[in-house]
Amino acid sequence: MARRRRFGPRRPRTPFGLVSTLAGMCALGSLALSVFGGLPWGSGIRLVLLFGVAASWAEWMRRRSELPTADQTLSEDPRPPVLFLRTFGRESVYFSRKELPEGLNRAQRTARRLTEDRFEAFQTVEKFLSRELNDRVGPFVALGDPADRVPREGASRNWGEDGTWEQVFLDLMPRSRCIVVAVHVSEGLAWELARVREADRQRRLFMFTPTYDEGGRVLNMVSVNNRLPGHTPERWERIVPFMRDLGYTLPEAHPGPGAVIGFGPDCEAVVLSTGASTASGYVTPLLGALGALDAEEGSPRP
Repeated sequence: MARRRRFGPRRPRTPFGLVSTLAGMCALGSLALSVFGGLPWGSGIRLVLLFGVAASWAEWMRRRSELPTADQTLSEDPRPPVLFLRTFGRESVYFSRKELPEGLNRAQRTARRLTEDRFEAFQTVEKFLSRELNDRVGPFVALGDPADRVPREGASRNWGEDGTWEQVFLDLMPRSRCIVVAVHVSEGLAWELARVREADRQRRLFMFTPTYDEGGRVLNMVSVNNRLPGHTPERWERIVPFMRDLGYTLPEAHPGPGAVIGFGPDCEAVVLSTGASTASGYVTPLLGALGALDAEEGSPRP
């Protein structure tokens, strides 16, 4: 079934804030009926869980619906942007579990995990890295998928018309401080990566491997999500020939979890670091490479 395509800023008609409030009230009402109204405890608990999940989902959608567009983000932040490339329809692959603050003991970490928002617990690559990239590198932006109902968390988006998105990309790509790509084999992404190479911007292109081993054990929720249609991560053995056909050379062997990969002048991959498990662990080596490149090219640092 084809997804409905819309252009321009997302303006959801659903009042997600009201839905969240009503669902929360229904959850409290179900609990009250179990305590004071004779509703069987089993039925009451099921209703509390049902309405609680609905309230959490609606609140998550409300927050997403209020996210700024890329134009708004760029107008408020004069630094060169970080451009995010990916394949439309493949943006829901889980990359890692949400980071917890440093310095928590085991009991505190367990409590945080038990009480965290279910819709925030597991994150895509753009959501996982967005705060670090925005704070330390530049405003994190992307072209939006016309099928998006509400903005996605992570990179701020603009939704251009079918006949104009290529020019929007060509205008944005040369002035970006760096380009971050999540690779899934597709014609659209191939076109964008080819333009990056033609513009001699490959040294500012970076890709990452998830915090978990491609062939190893992962968290159950990550594993379940990433088996759903449209959520499946691209396998390394498909990424390597896809990139090779575009002129980029990646190592044949998977570099391992938590890898930060850049590219040299000849488009040959350079593994900058491995074993990253935090957003800072990914962004710090990227910043090191950018700093050296800025100094070489005489580019002003943000």
